[in-house]
Amino acid sequence: MMTVPLNAKLLAPVVIRRDRQSDRSDSVGFVPGTVVRGALASIYLQQRGVPDDDFRHMFLDEGACRFHPLDPGPAVFPLTAATCKRGSLRHAIVDQLWFRVAQHLLGGWIPSGFEGEWRQCKRCGNDLKAHEGFWCQNGSAVSDRSHSWRRVDTHVGIDRHTETTADGVLYTLESLEPTNREIDLYGRLQADRRALECFTELLRSEGGRISVGHARTRGYGEVLLRQEAPQPPEDIRGQRGRWQAWSDDLLAFLEDVPISASALEPGSFFFSLSFPNGAVLVDSLLRYTIDPAAMISWLPVMSDPGEAFPVDCRPQRELHTGGRLRWTAAVTRSWRLRGWNAAHGLPRQDEWAVDRGATYVYCFQGSG
Repeated sequence: MMTVPLNAKLLAPVVIRRDRQSDRSDSVGFVPGTVVRGALASIYLQQRGVPDDDFRHMFLDEGACRFHPLDPGPAVFPLTAATCKRGSLRHAIVDQLWFRVAQHLLGGWIPSGFEGEWRQCKRCGNDLKAHEGFWCQNGSAVSDRSHSWRRVDTHVGIDRHTETTADGVLYTLESLEPTNREIDLYGRLQADRRALECFTELLRSEGGRISVGHARTRGYGEVLLRQEAPQPPEDIRGQRGRWQAWSDDLLAFLEDVPISASALEPGSFFFSLSFPNGAVLVDSLLRYTIDPAAMISWLPVMSDPGEAFPVDCRPQRELHTGGRLRWTAAVTRSWRLRGWNAAHGLPRQDEWAVDRGATYVYCFQGSG
């Protein structure tokens, strides 16, 4: 599959409701990939009338075509990100993942004076707090693209019989507002050659204009979607080098004073598993879970909170290639997904997903 970067310019405010309340509903702050796929599928059916082989290949085969979200920024803050309580990104931004790993390896006991470096702003001394959303980078500066361009509009209901204002019906809509920037949203498409050709032709036929989200009859939701040149496949050898460098740096951090973690074996290799788009995870009985081991058979399961310490007693996974894997740390949470099935005119079944930015850390030990 090829990866094609996408960008979008808002031609009108966009409303993507977080839930199905009728009087007030917050926006999720981005355009989910399923919404983009649904908008393009609707255009396809309007043009051709029936779902043919190309339709099924592009919109129903996830192995051939995947639509990623359109986000206000090129990247998502991980759930481990923290900023200054008073000065936000202007003072400090810290990734607390390594600190969380050290906490787990030390059984929750942190050396005196060490915790303050990860809990307080070095510039003003105020506490650091969790920070989430989307960001972009210009040189060495990081800017938040999450909340600076939303607005809330108030509307009245329309009586279907008289087509005038309905008595006692007042509601608000939070929306993403068009800006003066050239690009408002960033995303990408993963597709094989056949699906990419269909997507390019479909987008060209509409001049790149699609309608997404709620309240489209009230002037919301018009977006200009543009595709960029496909990215070449990334060299796996380069990825391995970065993985090894990340693990080496984390090991050096954990072995240095004042941490000096004693639960590490020679040759340990750390790696992380992150979910910038979130994921719906289920176990063998189709129950929702936040543990990736439910769907990835070679991963070790996460420990229950009361059994996380000592680290040596955590469940581990013996690998047939040699060595063993142990879950080390996780920063995660669940999020309820709600939606609307336009084809049936009914609400979709609610689902629980691992939230965007969730991160899990594992440690491999052995000679495999």
